[in-house]
Amino acid sequence: MILSIETSTPVCSVALQNSSGRIFEKRTEGRGVHSERTFLFIQELLERTGTDISGLNAVLFSNGPGSYTGLRIGASAVKGILFGREVPFYTYPTLISFAAGVGSVNKNAARIFSVIDARRNHLYVQQVDRDSSGFSANGEPSVKTLEEISESLQHGDILAGTGWERLSLPDKKQIETYGSNIISAKNLILAWKDDSLKKYFKKEDPAAFEPNYLNMAQVNNSSV
Repeated sequence: MILSIETSTPVCSVALQNSSGRIFEKRTEGRGVHSERTFLFIQELLERTGTDISGLNAVLFSNGPGSYTGLRIGASAVKGILFGREVPFYTYPTLISFAAGVGSVNKNAARIFSVIDARRNHLYVQQVDRDSSGFSANGEPSVKTLEEISESLQHGDILAGTGWERLSLPDKKQIETYGSNIISAKNLILAWKDDSLKKYFKKEDPAAFEPNYLNMAQVNNSSV
């Protein structure tokens, strides 16, 4: 049984895969929802599936980059539920998780740009490619201007996440888009089951880890 938590954007999502492989999810979206719903969703899913924290095989956490507040609340939830327990805990790059969601609904997705709205004229972005051998991250997460991202897009590329609505997308490029509906804690469970994506998980000590609070000043190639 696996519990996964996604709080890195305005989406608050918690998912639980039970022993038979069925995935349950509680999800909402909006300003300030993480503090109100994260613990509640965890409790509701555990009760619904008759699961105890100590009986989990793993807890998965979407580790950013993203909202400082959302990540902090999600991290607090992890530290709270795993305190004193020997449940394996793994973090996962948020932007790569979007690709898992896209791949589950689009079998032809080949070049995915996962994005999260950042301040001013920027987006967090990471490119994920897929071929016959599976998915692979093309570089590390970065912060780029809207213009830089627009210029790098090619015909048939996919944009997934938040903030891409601010990009200038010529019709001739035929860019396919997925909005916040693609952001879900279920993506972490999908990644856990995909060999090409599972390698990006990192086992962590829940008491000591800190989310990836990527900010503009920390990223090379950002225009600040």
